[in-house]
Amino acid sequence: MVYWILLGFIGIIGSLTGVSSITVVLNQRASLPCCSGEEVVWRKTVPIEATVAECLKQKCIVKDPFRERFSVNEKNHSLFLNPAKYNDLGQYECSCDGFIKLIKLDVVVPMNMTVEELGNVTLPCYADTQSGVRDVTWLHNEQKALHYTTDRGSIPGLGYEERVSLTEDGFRDGDVSLTITGVHQTDAGLYRCFVQDETDRGYPHAYMIHVIKDITNRGNSR
Repeated sequence: MVYWILLGFIGIIGSLTGVSSITVVLNQRASLPCCSGEEVVWRKTVPIEATVAECLKQKCIVKDPFRERFSVNEKNHSLFLNPAKYNDLGQYECSCDGFIKLIKLDVVVPMNMTVEELGNVTLPCYADTQSGVRDVTWLHNEQKALHYTTDRGSIPGLGYEERVSLTEDGFRDGDVSLTITGVHQTDAGLYRCFVQDETDRGYPHAYMIHVIKDITNRGNSR
């Protein structure tokens, strides 16, 4: 809890100079953007403090112990993690000719779920919805699949109209599970569950949906 509060505090400070959030699935590649300056320094600032890389006139040196998996694009100075490990999460700072850019990197470990095309699926998620919590957000990759508020109910994301739901009774009891009906191939991907304006995670927090062909329809097309 202290860790995430500290991240939020640093994010507020960084908003004056530019701040962004990036999410990557464990063991996949991540790219953190910076700029094409003359002098660039990448540092990790939370939960540890360490210099990751230093660049001078497009010549970059990655420091130990980051050298094994980290690299820097010597033109635009983006920082690459290949692959991202769980301990790579945290706050990064790119100093580019004196301009500071803050990036919060979140490394998620999703639960895998396989769903048949045109079928239905429920993604279980639970959260403490007491004490003034008034909304739930389900993200599909980086887009909203559903936003639920206590005053307006369920607001589906683009492409999810009449296909996603979250019950009022469930919200009252702390059950903020997402149900998707008539699953499409485009529904495949990462889903994440948040409450309180996306500041708190639900539990479980993340799912990776894999959509397979409708076996019945495939048989009828022969």
